Amino acid sequence: MKNRVYLAEITTLLPQLFTAEEVIEFLYPESMDRGRMHRFARRAASAVGITYRPTVLDREAFPERRLAKPEYHPLEWGRTIIGRLLGQSGLGAGDVGFLSVAYNIRSDTDVLPSLSSKLVVECGLSLDLPPQELPYLGCAAGLFSLESAVRYCEQHDRAALVFLFDQCSWIVNPTYDVESVEFKENLKTTLLFSDGAAGILVVPDSLRERFSLPLMEVEALQTDFVAGGSLAMHGGKLVLEDNLKDAVVPIVRDRIIRPLGVTSGNIQEWSLHQGGMPILMRFTEPGILGLSEEQIGSSKTVFQRYGNFSAPSVVFVLEQWFKDKNRAEKDEKTRGCAISFGAGYFVAGMTYHWSKR
Repeated sequence: MKNRVYLAEITTLLPQLFTAEEVIEFLYPESMDRGRMHRFARRAASAVGITYRPTVLDREAFPERRLAKPEYHPLEWGRTIIGRLLGQSGLGAGDVGFLSVAYNIRSDTDVLPSLSSKLVVECGLSLDLPPQELPYLGCAAGLFSLESAVRYCEQHDRAALVFLFDQCSWIVNPTYDVESVEFKENLKTTLLFSDGAAGILVVPDSLRERFSLPLMEVEALQTDFVAGGSLAMHGGKLVLEDNLKDAVVPIVRDRIIRPLGVTSGNIQEWSLHQGGMPILMRFTEPGILGLSEEQIGSSKTVFQRYGNFSAPSVVFVLEQWFKDKNRAEKDEKTRGCAISFGAGYFVAGMTYHWSKR
């Protein structure tokens, strides 16, 4: 018999924040090309509509890649996230039997031993299974990693940790030729993606009683893959094609939304991957989900404030519901759905309801 499984803690982490104007100043300085690129980039940033750009980069060193602070190293981020999850929950390292790590872009090159195995040592974990590391699953990576943690807790009586992060600014490589066919596409992705990390503590029935507040009880998880290349790296530069919203969103509808059985009427809390405003708005279309502006509000707010975090993106939205001031009043009538999707195309979704002790 499978254990019931809950999301018991969620935490997020941000590096230094720059305004959109500050980002333009150091990526597209006014001194270049008689200020033409600078003016073009400012207009583009205004159209994208993102307030802040969290980045690990030392802007004084750019175009050299250098971390602004040592604590932005992926290993340090992981230690911080795991420390927070355990500290906030009151659990110890001995209560944890599984660790999953997912990302797409990281700043360090010391990839052996794996980041996940380093975290096991650094955090004093003793796991039942080898630590899992899922690189390059695009913006859906977070829910793929969470799925592994949930499956573990269904069969074991110990907790699972999920650590998700991306350092997208590390591969920022601006095209400075305004006449180039790549210029607009490269500018779009340069302004869209941000750096951040998130963590989730997943627990089975046996640990549920340690938490007094309602927890998110997982109902179903759906993951899938359909080959496609509208979001890809070309020559070290990230390119987001204009047809992405038309290519990916119907796949999400057919492979995730319909199998999960979710509708605009049976879910109260929506956490949608904020891949960009045009993509987000497609979920308001009757042929996709028919959500209202209010229903996409949390996803829209996170995007407009910080942009696209890639792997941890959907968790930044999910955290808004988890830390809701009215959380103590939530019960099984309140259901939620998280949906993520990205390069590949990897697509994923999760439904949950709130469960009181």
